[in-house]
Amino acid sequence: MKMKSFKSLMLAASLMIAPTMANAQTQTSESYTSYYFVQGQGGLHIPFTPGSRGDLMKPSFGLNVGTWFAPAIGARFGAEGLKSAIKYGDNYESFNYLNFNLDAMINLFSFVGMSDSKAKLYVLGGIGLNCITKKGVRPTSTKPDIARNLRVGVGFDYQIAKPLSLSLEYRMNNTADYFNGRQNNSTDWFSSLMLGVAYNFGHKVHVVEKPVAAAKALSLYDQMQAGVNERMKLWMKRVKGESKADYLARTAPEAIETQRLAFTKELSTDLAKTHANTEIADMSYNQKANMLGVAFTAMPTIFLTDVPESELNGLNKNNLQLTNTVYNLNPGDKFEVLYTEMLNPATGKKYTYRKPADGKQVSTDGFMPVIALQQVMENRVRLQQITDKALLEAKSKGILTDNTTINVNARLVPAKDGKADYLIDYDYNVKDGFSVKDDFAPGKYDADRSAASTAMLKIITESMNGDFAKYMVPGKEVTINYQGSADSKPVRKKIAYNGRYGDIKDQAVDVNGKTENMTITKATGIKSNEELSLVRATSVRSSVLKNVPALKDMKLKEKYAVKVSDKEGSEFRRVAVNFIFHDVAY
Repeated sequence: MKMKSFKSLMLAASLMIAPTMANAQTQTSESYTSYYFVQGQGGLHIPFTPGSRGDLMKPSFGLNVGTWFAPAIGARFGAEGLKSAIKYGDNYESFNYLNFNLDAMINLFSFVGMSDSKAKLYVLGGIGLNCITKKGVRPTSTKPDIARNLRVGVGFDYQIAKPLSLSLEYRMNNTADYFNGRQNNSTDWFSSLMLGVAYNFGHKVHVVEKPVAAAKALSLYDQMQAGVNERMKLWMKRVKGESKADYLARTAPEAIETQRLAFTKELSTDLAKTHANTEIADMSYNQKANMLGVAFTAMPTIFLTDVPESELNGLNKNNLQLTNTVYNLNPGDKFEVLYTEMLNPATGKKYTYRKPADGKQVSTDGFMPVIALQQVMENRVRLQQITDKALLEAKSKGILTDNTTINVNARLVPAKDGKADYLIDYDYNVKDGFSVKDDFAPGKYDADRSAASTAMLKIITESMNGDFAKYMVPGKEVTINYQGSADSKPVRKKIAYNGRYGDIKDQAVDVNGKTENMTITKATGIKSNEELSLVRATSVRSSVLKNVPALKDMKLKEKYAVKVSDKEGSEFRRVAVNFIFHDVAY
């Protein structure tokens, strides 16, 4: 190949490549100007020392050379001085000094979009030396005639022509204690108010090349919308052999919207396979609504309905399987689940979710973490084991018959701030006609002398000192509700009260839904079924506090309720107790 042809080929190739290279390396430029200056100043030297300000002020002159590196920052070296004064007794005495300082300057206007302004409002700070050149009548000092100097100031400079500018500057100087000849264990201060004129020269324009940020890649949402638009274009074309009537029916407004939605779901779901974060962060449950909430790390929470609480066992965020999921992609590349089938491998149960058509948000009030409810379910199992063991033991000893059943239950009730109240109920049932043997005889009230209530109290002691001991935190609040009941058989003759539980005075009691105050002492005895029921409830309290000592260190709130049946029979003579541990953390 001839050299000329080779050059022609390279030129053509370079012309083809140039646009691409320019696009890849596109830059923008910014410029700023730097310059040097020589500045003369004249003004007042003002010492901060006792005396008349008018007598202390002296003329001062200065000469500076420096540069503005850029509109924002500059530096200079200069000398300033002539005379300073101090008052001794009733006389004002002066001495000559010369200050050499190196200052840095910052133009505040450059930070508010005024870099190109002819004016500068600047602050300065610097270090230097003060030299005493002629002491005059200044007292002789053993200290050196050279002292360090620190200063700060503010100035305003205005360019009246390119080489000339005028300025007004005020600065504060801090120097050694002995500078003015008076030593009082504090540094000396003086200030200067100076007018100046500067000659500016050596102006140079600096150009800074900055790359232009590359155009952002299309977002996932934009990609999806572009794909939908392309598919809609093809779909909107009239198919060969399609009649005009069929085409118009197929492309009716409602049909177009339906088809566009179908394409959107399809493409969103495809993108979700590689871009969506489907990690499950947590699960919660609403006991009243039988609703399971599945919270994702990067997608909105979905709520499945008709999920029985009994099926939560074995369910956790790591084993929950999502199948046949359909996604939607929203602006900002935010995915959401429109449809999914959820499988719990532990139970084999499958649940279906469809996003509500009305788009109504589900309130999270009443939802609690699944893991907390699973703990409650485990506690229920444990309670039942303790109960079965206690009943078996009592029946094997002939204390109880098969006619008595003891009931225990534990449940969480949502409170606030991510906490809940933990309720634990204890009661029992005795079949009709067997209460005299297994439960309270007529007029009796000691819970530890009833076989049924004794078994219940034993279960309370074992469970409270065992599985539920972790909830008995000193200082935490717990409410205990004691309940006693009686039948309708009237107390015709006062029942003797043995005083075993102390005098009961003005005790607030819920009597069949109404609050009453009751007093029962050994002297007054028991005069009604309501009082008999209260003593039965009080006997339960005595046993609980005696056998569960950790309760006494808690913030204990106790309530009493009594019920008197309108029917007569031993099956209406009962006791029960309910514990509420407040603000239990999930």
